[in-house]
Amino acid sequence: MDAFHFTTVVSKDHLYKFLAMNSSLQENAGGYKLYVLCADDEVYDVLKAIPFKNLVLAQLQEIEDEALLEAKNNRLFHAYCWTLKPVFLNYIMQVFPEAHYFAHLDADLFFFGDPTALFAENPTASLYLTHHRNAKDFEPFYEITGIYNTGFVGCKRDLTSMAAIDEWAKKCIAHCPIKEEPQRKLFGDQRYVEDWPDKYKKVHILESIGANAALWNITNYKVSRKGGQILLDNVPLIFYHFSGLSIISRYEFNLCWYYHIQDEKVVSLIYHPYLERLSAAIGGMQKYFPEFKWGFSDRKAVPNTHFYVLDA
Repeated sequence: MDAFHFTTVVSKDHLYKFLAMNSSLQENAGGYKLYVLCADDEVYDVLKAIPFKNLVLAQLQEIEDEALLEAKNNRLFHAYCWTLKPVFLNYIMQVFPEAHYFAHLDADLFFFGDPTALFAENPTASLYLTHHRNAKDFEPFYEITGIYNTGFVGCKRDLTSMAAIDEWAKKCIAHCPIKEEPQRKLFGDQRYVEDWPDKYKKVHILESIGANAALWNITNYKVSRKGGQILLDNVPLIFYHFSGLSIISRYEFNLCWYYHIQDEKVVSLIYHPYLERLSAAIGGMQKYFPEFKWGFSDRKAVPNTHFYVLDA
């Protein structure tokens, strides 16, 4: 039996990032299944044609009930994908009760280490969250995006986690705003988990700074490499969240919407390997699925903050 049951929601605009994330799990994770909710038929058609042994595919019609369809009709597609995160995790937890641990993973995560370390910090915890750990320039964002980042939300299947995930799903179905609502302390699916440490027992906030490193906290750390391991202040990087990264073409990218990344080691040790993986995924898609045209941003619509070109 696979120790981990991961879930993710993939739209056609994020398929390349998902392929990179999945390849990083294949390299770093042990026994796991990755359950993929295909938000578009195009994603399902591509993934069902590739013999990935660890993937289990689902389509929207498998989980959409009357409440979800109503939500689908009253919000933007991007907000609907956020809504689906806890809904799909809740669904998989119900359908596969024998698994030990579950976690939602955003499609733009990339693993540099074994995710077992995440749960090993506190194996008896019911719920696992990652703190934003915002750098100084991003501290004002706490009032917008909240304390915790829901790109990764883990849980051990028990009554506590089942109640929390079910509540999270119901709240997102009822309301999942695409723009921040500071007065209500809401932003998409994210801020609904803020009261978990007070409301539920055995909530573990991951201690490792190598969990969910991202543009909003990476300037806090000294990045280095020892052997094949990327380190943040001598702590192994487990996964990086490539939020704010845009794909312009197979070889052109904008690394960050917010600023130019000054630390060359962040670029060379973290971003460059990820871009190479994205480029390889794009090349494979262009060769075997030439009809697939999504996933790219118009360069004119992307801020000129940190354009980066790979060698062809």
